[in-house]
Amino acid sequence: MALQKWSRPKPLNNPIVIKQLEEKYGFSLSDDLVNCILSNNGARPRPNTIELKNGEENDVKLLLSYNDNDPENIHKVIEYFVNTYNGTLIPFAVDSAGNYYCEQGKRIVLWTQNKEILPVCNSFSQFLDALYELE
Repeated sequence: MALQKWSRPKPLNNPIVIKQLEEKYGFSLSDDLVNCILSNNGARPRPNTIELKNGEENDVKLLLSYNDNDPENIHKVIEYFVNTYNGTLIPFAVDSAGNYYCEQGKRIVLWTQNKEILPVCNSFSQFLDALYELE
């Protein structure tokens, strides 16, 4: 089905915050993801279900916000991921259970509360194309 729309995006308080975080923590997000964040910061995707490579279905609640005053934002978790995974696992979205979708290189993975890293797909554009609505 693929992504059809984003609901409730939040305007970025600082339009260069992504670049600032990349420089501060020494990581680089894919261009597709950066462009999506710039247009849809903190938004919810519709449809919002994705199938992991292990065959399990999972939801995508929202893109993490790059505004530090929004409830679910990158600023609350980035130091943990950079310190624990040496900048190789960068969260960009969360599911309803508090697990994080991350870029790992250009691949997309799901980091779980149990510290499992589950493969999702090979790129952010594939991630968007793979979203579907539950029947």
